Amino acid sequence: KRDKPANLVVVCGRNADLRNQLDILLHSEAWKNTKITINILGFVTDMHAHMARADILLTKAGPGTIAEAAALGLPVILTNYLPGQERGNVKFVTSDFCFGQLAKRPRSAARLVVDWFDHPQSLADMSDRAFNAAKPGSTNRIASDIALLARHDAR
Repeated sequence: KRDKPANLVVVCGRNADLRNQLDILLHSEAWKNTKITINILGFVTDMHAHMARADILLTKAGPGTIAEAAALGLPVILTNYLPGQERGNVKFVTSDFCFGQLAKRPRSAARLVVDWFDHPQSLADMSDRAFNAAKPGSTNRIASDIALLARHDAR
């Protein structure tokens, strides 16, 4: 149990069943005496804006989401990954750059959130490591390389 106020935004995408389950939970007795403000959303077109306002991101290990989190300096709790294709993303976050952890069980993820907020310096350090994992300017470098290759092939 945590006595400090918190805001939680849950983006369910097109998963209406999950959104309904969470809405029922939100209105249950379990949440009546908490200091947690919860906003449950469906599909959003401004996910980047929600991430920019966040202190922590809980997500599966999708590469696009991890890249955006890194660019925003956002510590990540990975809740799952697709075997094979996303396993390397877990290593990238948890070992290579250490800006997040894997927590496959909801209670484990919740404990990490509380622990991270209880240790703001550790959270700030993870944010710094996330920024270090980002590759700012990569798109421009790729475009320059493509232009260089195109000029070379044109000769």
